[in-house]
Amino acid sequence: MPKNEQKTISYSVQPVPNLPDEKIPLNALHKALETWESLNPHLNFVESDNPNFIIRWQVYASETHSGLATCNSMLFGILNQCVLDISVGDEDCSGKYVQNDENMVSNIIMHEIGHVLGLGHTADKNSLMYSDESPSADFDSMGFIVPQKFEELYVGQKLLLEQDQQLRIQIKSLSDSISRKHLQYDEYYKHYTYYENKTLSVEEFEKAQIALKKLNSEAEQINLLIDQQHKLINQSNSILDVLDCHPNFDVKN
Repeated sequence: MPKNEQKTISYSVQPVPNLPDEKIPLNALHKALETWESLNPHLNFVESDNPNFIIRWQVYASETHSGLATCNSMLFGILNQCVLDISVGDEDCSGKYVQNDENMVSNIIMHEIGHVLGLGHTADKNSLMYSDESPSADFDSMGFIVPQKFEELYVGQKLLLEQDQQLRIQIKSLSDSISRKHLQYDEYYKHYTYYENKTLSVEEFEKAQIALKKLNSEAEQINLLIDQQHKLINQSNSILDVLDCHPNFDVKN
């Protein structure tokens, strides 16, 4: 298809399977189509009973891919009679189902639409059309403006990451407070050691007791802050354990 030649591409969508959030797949589809159209105004995607491609939802990703375009012919430079298998979720390490968020599903759909338009794979890992399956170092966009990938996560991961970020901010703040307290403790300790191993007058003894009281109080405050920090660190580690169990995270390596 020559660049900028108006082209209407028809599609149909199979019913969304039973999912925790059944709105995500269709919202993602509309987002993917609108993104391709906005960057390439000569493209127009319309839903039809006689489609160029069919969207078929897969509850789980396969071991080798999250999307797959299977096409039988080419019409005016556009692959025709295509079935796009689009995964909408996966299992975590415990066997629990985790659903793709809207951006992740949109990325998969946009990638497969790229194949419908005749695009191959590229070796550029930042590209929407990246794949380690037969990538081309000399990628041909065929005159299309290829969309940028959206930032993608599994459902619930954004909230977990935000919670972990807040915990890390609090942990850092406590670290700063502990450091300041240690400096104050060292100052009190210097005052107290001045009176050690000496025969003290009544007045000096009272001053030594005051210094000791300040020293012990500062130590208690430091220990309290450390306990608070350890609790927050444990909470953060618990979140990282959950994320590390998800297919798209490798926190510990």
